[in-house]
Amino acid sequence: LLDEKAVQLQKDGKYVEALTCMERGLVMRQHFFGSDSEEVWDACKSVGELCNFLAMSKLQAGESKLAEQLLKKAEILHQNDEPGQAVTFNNLACFYRKKGKTKAALQYLKKTLRIESTLETVENPGDTHLNMCAVLSELGRHKQALSHANQALIMLQDELFSPSDDGEQKEIPSDRLAVLAIAYHNIGAEHEHLNALPKAIATYEKG
Repeated sequence: LLDEKAVQLQKDGKYVEALTCMERGLVMRQHFFGSDSEEVWDACKSVGELCNFLAMSKLQAGESKLAEQLLKKAEILHQNDEPGQAVTFNNLACFYRKKGKTKAALQYLKKTLRIESTLETVENPGDTHLNMCAVLSELGRHKQALSHANQALIMLQDELFSPSDDGEQKEIPSDRLAVLAIAYHNIGAEHEHLNALPKAIATYEKG
């Protein structure tokens, strides 16, 4: 019943109420199945995903204290789920960058990349490299930033332009094309920082 109620609350856009409901369901699973059971870890994953989603929406709304609490909760919930950890660390990096704590953001992005390098599939892997580029650039480490921007571009081109399983060119979502444009812009900006103006101009023209 709690699971059904949580699903309905999410459909209604009542995410905070849904989170409370899911946390109650998690406590009940711990009681019935034991803390280290598969049922509990599956529930931890679901609750952690909602914590991450809510945290980023709260961060955008300027509620940074609540966003931090939700991300720290997600970090605990995903301790047995590496893909969930990678998402949480990436979000924590965004949080600390927005707070002006660039070095903390860098440490979380390093953790994200370490995990992503061990996973078979990663959703939008180029995005982590773009985040790393932005943070390194803010720290004045432009050669490293350029390297990550180039890695992001390669991954994005592979994601967007490789043919689908049936050999057809897949439809490219506009939001992903926007990320590709950001990659070109970042590469151009880093060339500019490194006084390689002809390369910067050529890259800006591509983007």
